[in-house]
Amino acid sequence: ISGMGIRRGITMIVGGGFHGKSTLLQALQLGVYNKVDGDGREFVVCDPCAVKIRSEDGRWVSCADISPFINNLPFSRDTTAFSTGDASGSTSQAANIVEALELGATALFIDEDTCATNFMIRDAPMVELVAPEKEPITPFIKRVRPLYEDLGVSSIMVIGGSGDFFPVADTVVCMERYRATDMTEKAHEIARKHGRLVPEPVPFPAVTPRRILLK
Repeated sequence: ISGMGIRRGITMIVGGGFHGKSTLLQALQLGVYNKVDGDGREFVVCDPCAVKIRSEDGRWVSCADISPFINNLPFSRDTTAFSTGDASGSTSQAANIVEALELGATALFIDEDTCATNFMIRDAPMVELVAPEKEPITPFIKRVRPLYEDLGVSSIMVIGGSGDFFPVADTVVCMERYRATDMTEKAHEIARKHGRLVPEPVPFPAVTPRRILLK
């Protein structure tokens, strides 16, 4: 069997619309399951502890420690045991990640089409307008490298609208007409050309056991 292997670490899947980015990710996220003969994806496999992450507006969250991503909320609301019956896009995505980590996830699949933009990145103009101390969200771009280096959790992300992740990516796969090409060196070169630097990493804390609050 010959084909493409994706190494551990941080992988970006890029490319134009309708060229197969999300299709590739969907095949990978189903790689935890066995397939019937003739399915066409029999040999698309991945780590059995890989998990697909997305935002889920309105979901219920109970006693989740989302402080690695969200803290310093108005009125000093605690995020180390956070509960809500109507989570926002960013809050639900943070909860989905920490819940996956609690269960022992070793890789995260992320598609920008189903993510909260303010959870993923904050560009320089927005940081200048809204100071970091006034923003409760630590964007994923600052956590993705420590997530791998500190916890050993890889990330495979479909990103078609922002090059901010170029400097932090170990591998950049470009999809063109459903064919994958390794564009890592070119992506890093473009990042240097445009002055895109690796964001100052924020160490990822150890995953804490779930606390149940009794009232």
